[in-house]
Amino acid sequence: MSEQNYYHYIGTSHLRSDAKEKTTGETKFLTDIPDKGMLHAAPVYSSIPFGETISIDVSVAESVQGYVDFISAKDIPGENQIGVIFQDQPLFADKIVRYVGDSIGLVVAETSEAAYYAARLIKIKYEEHTPLLSIDESRDAENNFIHETNLACKHRVRKGNIEIGFNTADKIVEASFKTPFQEHYYLEPQGCIVTPGNNSNVEIVGTLQCPFYIQKSVAKVLGVNLKNVSVEQAPTGGGFGGKEDIPSELAARVAVAAVKLGRTIKMVYRRKEDVQLTSKRHPFQMHYKVGVKNDGTLVAADILLEENAGAYATLSSVVSYRASAQAMGPYIIPNIHVDSNSYYTNLPPTGAFRGFGSPQAAFGHERMMDVIAAELNMDPVEIRLKNILKPGDATMTDQSLPISVGAEETIRKAVKSSNWNHKNIEDGRYLHGMGISTIHYGNCLGAAGWHMDGSAARIQIQRDGKITVAFGLVEMGQGALTVVKQMTAEALGISPERITVLPTSTEYVPDSGPAVASRNVVMTGNAIRDAAKKLLPILKDAVAELMECKPNDVELTNDRVFCRANNSELTFEELTNYLYITNRKTEELGWWHVRELEYNKDTGIGEAYFTYSYATHIAKVRVDKLTGLVHTDKIWAAHDIGKAINPAGLEGQIEGGTAQGVGWVTTENFITDRGIVQTENLSTYLLPTATDVPDVESIIVEDPEPEGPWGAKGIGEPAVIPTGAAIANAVSNALGVQMNEIPLTPEKVLNIIMKNK
Repeated sequence: MSEQNYYHYIGTSHLRSDAKEKTTGETKFLTDIPDKGMLHAAPVYSSIPFGETISIDVSVAESVQGYVDFISAKDIPGENQIGVIFQDQPLFADKIVRYVGDSIGLVVAETSEAAYYAARLIKIKYEEHTPLLSIDESRDAENNFIHETNLACKHRVRKGNIEIGFNTADKIVEASFKTPFQEHYYLEPQGCIVTPGNNSNVEIVGTLQCPFYIQKSVAKVLGVNLKNVSVEQAPTGGGFGGKEDIPSELAARVAVAAVKLGRTIKMVYRRKEDVQLTSKRHPFQMHYKVGVKNDGTLVAADILLEENAGAYATLSSVVSYRASAQAMGPYIIPNIHVDSNSYYTNLPPTGAFRGFGSPQAAFGHERMMDVIAAELNMDPVEIRLKNILKPGDATMTDQSLPISVGAEETIRKAVKSSNWNHKNIEDGRYLHGMGISTIHYGNCLGAAGWHMDGSAARIQIQRDGKITVAFGLVEMGQGALTVVKQMTAEALGISPERITVLPTSTEYVPDSGPAVASRNVVMTGNAIRDAAKKLLPILKDAVAELMECKPNDVELTNDRVFCRANNSELTFEELTNYLYITNRKTEELGWWHVRELEYNKDTGIGEAYFTYSYATHIAKVRVDKLTGLVHTDKIWAAHDIGKAINPAGLEGQIEGGTAQGVGWVTTENFITDRGIVQTENLSTYLLPTATDVPDVESIIVEDPEPEGPWGAKGIGEPAVIPTGAAIANAVSNALGVQMNEIPLTPEKVLNIIMKNK
């Protein structure tokens, strides 16, 4: 029997369970919730990048019809602190402001229009300081510190001896690279509704990724216990990491106001505020020095990664850690030093964004592999295959990988499908090129976040044969509800049509950590299997009693309840009714936690992640010599995802991630002027349109991971990580010039073309 036939619901494409409601407009997002009786809030924030507040005058704002109150640091009953990892960020700035957008307070009014109008009338006087607006300025400052130090965090890897390694090299190749900010631009802006209750309780509904982050943050700010704070996710119109920690800020500020005024309060950012106030993708500047043999064998690397953390650390520590552990990609290298340093600047904070530093690190190591290949006059595919990780090899952090290492297969399948040809072609006004990028991505939170890398799922069987499932992570557009149904159906042997997935809430399951790091399928799937493992003996015992056979003779499969001993069947409804009649347990909580990883944080050596996804993207581009415009004609995207739970959804993730990567590398040019965002809307910040997104051929590689549910690994973030470097490599191939800084805007590309005429 083939594996495909063995599974009834896993590995086959299913329609998204939320597709109809979302496409017809039936889904109720946060702004669709009736706001009758609610107050509304609007943010008041710093208009300078760095300085001290001298005075705040609310007198003019108070005259606005509908004005209710101004909420600031003096109103916080608990701790004025919202830092998600480091305690460096006040909820409301008490004195120092560190970026244009730093929160000073909220205006509360009867309508959203009145709140936003009054917020603009708050007059704040400042004593301005000289802002630090670049990594170089921050790193080199001797006394103008944004915090106690300008170094937000650092990570490193020390493996082997790079001096010996470089001495054995035939060539030493060096290059520097730069990557930019990227705005999440989720369709639905940040928003929440907070309702105060009795006994210091508050209920929060929000557009969010991490309800347990919010629960902890609000409890700290209000000075109450976790049990006093209930958080439920509303249907969420996109996140991409931008709704990991930022919703905690909104919810905590609104909670302070709601508790003070004793009223339900709603706050939804307008697009201008959302772009100015919220976190972005970290800009990186990187320097690579790599020693290599004449045959292409990597022998040593010395890598410096520097990241712009913005005004507060937020999740820079995670980004810096992940980038350091993946800085040289999925290749064998015996001697490597990596330093990954994040620096505070007076710019909007940079935090979680799909890939968590991996797209930037991948841009570094995959551009570097092409630079080395050019130096050695090798084909870029050849040098990758020469050094690629295989089962039994060790990663750059010296982690042995005995199984589920599909990196080589992704290269070979992408190369075959694309008819790889690295010769650049000139065709009239167009230059054509191809580029390749291969990556590995550590699943889940890794050694640095191991302590919170657990997750829950609760399954309850109803008397009528229906099943409800609650899980601790979230659906934010990626198709989680569908795969939760599939995995529950497979684990219990029932039809997915029986299953209803409940909204994610802190009331239903224990703290399941953040919905990030491509951990949804792995964590939730394993938690579902654990809950099913506890329920199945109860079900089989009931069947055995009802049908007068032994539990070992009972099968629940493909929505059939079957006893092999007497060749008889029950309907599932007959079974669930009997469960209730006989008062058997019908609900179980499942839990799964990543095993503890052996890792030395001082050297960066060991098991950085419990397993890895692998991917290769090959890009075919066309560069217009007249305009400098880069057209990405096609992407071949080969991904090792262990086991495809829902192939159609997986392809959707690959296509969406690829589109996001196309935007980052070509069209999205995020610009600030003294900390004020200049590209605040879609007329100035250019997302790729339907005509900019290439044809994407998804190629699925299944190399099962034993610790993953049914062998599955993550796909959400690997989908975006290789794209930028693949396109940049293709453009470099087309132009015959190494393009080491993105975005590849028409102006930038045209300048290169003109210089090389």
